Amino acid sequence: EDPSSPEALKARVQELQAMLAKLDDHAKVLARERERVTTELARLLGKLNLHANAAGSGAGIPGAGPELSKEQKKTAIQAQREGRGKCAAMCIEDIEAVAKLWSSAVSCVALGDSCALLLYDNAEPAWSPKFPAQCPQLYEQLTARPADQPRPVYVAIGTEDRFYIRFADGKQEWIASEDCTADIKAKPVSRVTFGRDWEDYFVIYKDGSCKFAGAPPKLAAKLQALTPKSPAVSSVVLGPEGEWFVSFADNAWEMGGCSDPLGDKIGELIKTGAQVKLITFGVNDAWIIRYNKPASSKKAAAAPAPGAPEGGGSRPAQ
Repeated sequence: EDPSSPEALKARVQELQAMLAKLDDHAKVLARERERVTTELARLLGKLNLHANAAGSGAGIPGAGPELSKEQKKTAIQAQREGRGKCAAMCIEDIEAVAKLWSSAVSCVALGDSCALLLYDNAEPAWSPKFPAQCPQLYEQLTARPADQPRPVYVAIGTEDRFYIRFADGKQEWIASEDCTADIKAKPVSRVTFGRDWEDYFVIYKDGSCKFAGAPPKLAAKLQALTPKSPAVSSVVLGPEGEWFVSFADNAWEMGGCSDPLGDKIGELIKTGAQVKLITFGVNDAWIIRYNKPASSKKAAAAPAPGAPEGGGSRPAQ
């Protein structure tokens, strides 16, 4: 058969289209697997960091083996940052100030009434202008700490002056309800988040178990339906108006009680192929979405304009 005949050309086109479809399927599988491995690596790095902090340095970590090479360290840091989301889309007050503080090195971010507190991998915390006045007790915890003391590694802010902060040496400070206090003291804590009312909270422990009170009904039902074979809960975030976000070890996530603008932004990100990692909530429909850009756009994406949050954002309605 003549390879240049219309019939042969059509057959070749169909063959190539079938091959392309298979390659697309393989690419999707590889992308999911890469995300799974990245998340697992970030989780293990977090555990190693805890050992290192307890020992006072990265040396002598039980089972850590020889010192990592420069390239290995770079790869490990990249995986850790992708695991929590390198980019941010935000709708908050003082958006320009927070955008200037944002980078992929942000290890944790918390929103107050109209302020933000950011923690970093290897730098001192930073905050938006209204943070000292709005969160005086938490501000004191940060500023009264001697410079040679371990840095904070996790923080959560709630309404009614609630907060939780943990330092690299394991020290914890908080203001919360009696039940929440009892659950924080029960065993080593991974994450804490506060809901709408004083008694509403969620605690995730380092062993993967959790305790909560006043969780939104849909979230509570979803968590209570989990079985021993279900993927472990990675993170839970509650909001001051009944919002919630939950993610699992298999990179699945769900959200509820959220505003239309937030839902619209999430939809935009999903359409681009972005991987949503976490949503943090604040009052007056303030939020920050942590996400990773799709692999195909990371090299081609233009840098954000100075002072603009990577991924876009807007001021909350006043």
